[in-house]
Amino acid sequence: MEGRFFAPGSIIALPSFAQDDGKARVAAVAATGPADPIHDPPLEPRDEAIFLLTAAAEIEHALMVQYLFAAYSVRVVPGDPHADKLESVQRLVAQIAREEMGHLATVQNLLHLLGGPLNLNREHSPYASEIYPFRFKLEGLTLDSLAKYVTAESPSKLPKDMSAADKALVEQIWKNAARANDGQQVRHVGRIFERLAHLFGEVLADDDFRLDTIGRQARDEDWGFEPRTPEDGEKLIIESFANADVGQVRDAAVTAVRKIGAQGEGFDLEPAGPTSSESHFERFFGIYQDVAALYGAGAMITWPVAENPNTTSTEQPHLMDAVALAQEELASKGRITHPQTLAWAKLFNFRYRMLLARFSHFMRLNQSLYLGDPGSRQGDHTPRGLLLILTFDEMRRLAKIAKKLVQLPKDDPPGQLHAGPPFELPYTLNLPEDEPQRWRTHLDISRASVRLIREQLQPDDQVTDRDEFLDDLVKLDEDAQVVMLALAAGREIPPESLPNDFQKVVRILEDAVRGFTIGCEPHPTNFWAGKTRDQFITGNPKVVKLNLDGTVNTDPDTAPLIKRLNSSSIPSRMPRLRPPVAAPRVGFIRQWIADGCPDNNPPGQTGLQRERDPRSEPLTPSPEPLSFESDIKSLFREDPDRSSMLAISGFDLHRYEDVRDHADDIAAKLGDGTMPCDGGWPPNRITIFLRWIDDGKRP
Repeated sequence: MEGRFFAPGSIIALPSFAQDDGKARVAAVAATGPADPIHDPPLEPRDEAIFLLTAAAEIEHALMVQYLFAAYSVRVVPGDPHADKLESVQRLVAQIAREEMGHLATVQNLLHLLGGPLNLNREHSPYASEIYPFRFKLEGLTLDSLAKYVTAESPSKLPKDMSAADKALVEQIWKNAARANDGQQVRHVGRIFERLAHLFGEVLADDDFRLDTIGRQARDEDWGFEPRTPEDGEKLIIESFANADVGQVRDAAVTAVRKIGAQGEGFDLEPAGPTSSESHFERFFGIYQDVAALYGAGAMITWPVAENPNTTSTEQPHLMDAVALAQEELASKGRITHPQTLAWAKLFNFRYRMLLARFSHFMRLNQSLYLGDPGSRQGDHTPRGLLLILTFDEMRRLAKIAKKLVQLPKDDPPGQLHAGPPFELPYTLNLPEDEPQRWRTHLDISRASVRLIREQLQPDDQVTDRDEFLDDLVKLDEDAQVVMLALAAGREIPPESLPNDFQKVVRILEDAVRGFTIGCEPHPTNFWAGKTRDQFITGNPKVVKLNLDGTVNTDPDTAPLIKRLNSSSIPSRMPRLRPPVAAPRVGFIRQWIADGCPDNNPPGQTGLQRERDPRSEPLTPSPEPLSFESDIKSLFREDPDRSSMLAISGFDLHRYEDVRDHADDIAAKLGDGTMPCDGGWPPNRITIFLRWIDDGKRP
């Protein structure tokens, strides 16, 4: 979305400290108040609300993929002495990205509520949008990237009782964020949500609200997730609006907007305790401190991923076309040229397109998720229910492919840089208006993905050392294509493509956790995974009661599985992290137990096949961290660099302690060209200095 639509100064506001004297240590650009229109020229209230929700959707989507890229870049390697801490950092960043996904879903619901068009788009160029908190950049997790995240998620004012040390660190982080954002100040976009809350609460007319859209909205009982502990993050904010009273819907919309703002920008005045969770700002600030400590301990934080990895081909723009030249310079830095890696990156893009298309389609259908009538079809997916689980399938597969890409070489021949997930948008995110043709779109994307695997990644006549993940992906895609083909022809989901008996029970349990592994010790995997019917009913944990003769007690009310599915106690309820299993699906499991837990035909089959993980890449030696004595000291000339700095500032550029203590200020001056005094450093030399900072400013 272009910045030209926004009134000047309407959203650019820097965070500031709440001082006793009312003055801020960091000057803030005053933003307009909630009652002032943001669009220039002013729009009608409903139109402005849709405009702001459209912008908010792009911001949430952009933040989500940047946070995901940062999480995937974290180098978690078995045997690494820092693996547990690095895994914790990765998990925390991924959870914040997951919460941004919840924000994105809620914004789509609000667009439905006003009758506006859904928006799953975003910019992919760092120079295209002027409203994002910071320039869009897919980059590894570093102190610089974290500085931008901390600043973007900062509240408008920090509490007075924040410790002096933390205040000093936050001030430095804000300065570092501007340097890391190509010299541009990181924006504070909470103003968008303030204005939306005002519009929904006090300005929009009653007839601006559509009260008939609940059937197409995303609901918490479908998409929700709650981490195990408050320290791991917050419950996803997925607010839907089902009330027939417009006043109550209005209040719910205001609450939803404020919840999103608070989770992204709020700040607990007291430290988070065992029953409270922290805002994105607080968590990113804690992650920043953890990563700084890891650097100090000598940890290798990330894989050496390229910035903005992409699958573009080499362009030769006309020398007079400044925009094309800038775009080519940007693309060339992250262009993936290694043939095998390029094929994996294109596969990632196909699966990313699948995810967005399926979620978009889900938001356009108005139907229940499961069939409710008793019988063999009870609890089966409707087309909308199928889209739900297909979307989650792609979330899981994208994560697996991304973790593969960060280990693969970017260049041919391989150099030091690795690739990463490109998150490139397709040529369109629009879906056909005709329902069968929407399914034809999904079918086309799936077929293209299979073709890519067979022709570029795993040709049958050329590969001897096969990647089981790709074989599984092809099989599962082709199974799904049978259903898509039927729906594209206007028919129902073919009954023969649906699981039944034992396999259906296991499928219901797998769908309940959305296809992710949630097991913990002593069950590190989903307890139903890889089991036959007999292993399932006799294993641990117990799912049914067995009679003395080994037969099944056919009273569902005695079955431990039913008790856990119906439990009102969250710690004992199954599943723990996701919403309860829908009643029609519990009803099918009850009937399966009442029928004696029948096996499939033929018996003895494994209940569930999920795709296996991609083959791990052999570890290559990581580049040695840079040190001051070996890599940095020699960058500063005796004259005029060292002599001038001694005369002007009194610190010595050839003394480690002086350069370490002033490293961020030096980097800022190198970045804006004010140092050295006789001309700026070339980019490669600045990169070395910044990498030394990221490596922990080693002696």
